[in-house]
Amino acid sequence: MSELRAGWAKREITPEPGYAMAGYIARQGNSVGVLDPLYVRVLLLEQGKTRVVIILADVLLISSRCATHLRKVLAGALTIRPESVVVAATHTHSGPILDMHPFNFSGGRSEPCKRQYSKKLETAMLQASLEASILLRRVTGSFAKIEVTGVATDRNRPRRAHRQNLFIFKFSAPKEVALLATYGCHPTVLGADNRRFSGDLHGAISRILEKKAAIALVANGAAANISTRFMRRDQTPREVTRLATQIGRQLVTARFEPLTIAPITARARTVVLPLADLKMTVPVRRSRSTRKAIVDKEGLQVRARLSHMPEFSKVALKLQVTVWRLGTIALTALPLEIYSDTGEFLWRRAHVIPICYANGYWGYLPSSAAAPDDYEVLSSPFSRRADAILRRSILF
Repeated sequence: MSELRAGWAKREITPEPGYAMAGYIARQGNSVGVLDPLYVRVLLLEQGKTRVVIILADVLLISSRCATHLRKVLAGALTIRPESVVVAATHTHSGPILDMHPFNFSGGRSEPCKRQYSKKLETAMLQASLEASILLRRVTGSFAKIEVTGVATDRNRPRRAHRQNLFIFKFSAPKEVALLATYGCHPTVLGADNRRFSGDLHGAISRILEKKAAIALVANGAAANISTRFMRRDQTPREVTRLATQIGRQLVTARFEPLTIAPITARARTVVLPLADLKMTVPVRRSRSTRKAIVDKEGLQVRARLSHMPEFSKVALKLQVTVWRLGTIALTALPLEIYSDTGEFLWRRAHVIPICYANGYWGYLPSSAAAPDDYEVLSSPFSRRADAILRRSILF
């Protein structure tokens, strides 16, 4: 069996104050400062002649056309196939505007320096990936799963989904440890009134873990319907720290089991998902909740915009799903926001862990558990049949 080697690196990618922010249609004005630095974190694994690399950025999302370009550049620089490259976003709603085509989560604001910043981001990804490839060291792998409580719930129905899976890989060298975690939850502790850059919840979890680890990539998972909405006390930096600390304390209880990786495999699958008729009128129930009325309005606004996009005027959308197998566990990179019950299904059936907002972005993919007038359904370009098709495509 070939030995397992790993390399890692990170680069700061925080824009200058004044740069426009992405994440909330309701946000007014550009950034005015920084709460905590934003980073690109890279983890590269090598076994024999096989290499895979994940690049995780503290941004809202990376559009599919940008992700295709970045993966091609990174694959060429590392002399590997594109399916061996995963470029993902943590989905912080307090990050910079990037190309988000065909979506718009910036309230219609533009950013004249977007092209220059995008080039800076690409350079940071490339430099960190090359550094990781040079600084490879022999490691042993282990894995743990915990159920996080007291942090998030279903954001439409607070009595559901009180527990969320947090998966964590540990790659141990003689003197250092690298961590790769996946936690499905919207990093929206900070609200639309925040105008300072921040990695929000996932960034704070990384900082806590990096007190003892050389690097900690905390990717997002099946988060479509999961957020801190009903568990947070307010939307302040202090609350971000409190919730992240709560997760950190629960992670102390994680029992890592040795993970035999023999061999690493990386494959890409093409999935054809049916699209919804976005021009069809969707009935929305009247609600006494002011927040629900606002969210419904935003969902219908997104739906109206998407209905004019040529990408969604067809019967179906063809997209790529990347699957890495690390021993008995698989990671699947999805350019989507999938529901927590879909994530649970994938884990129970085949020990598949989704990394969402990865290798592009095509929006929400509602499951059968979603109500017809949930925000995620209203703003989704996909037919309700798409979730079942995705599940089958990943597993078989």
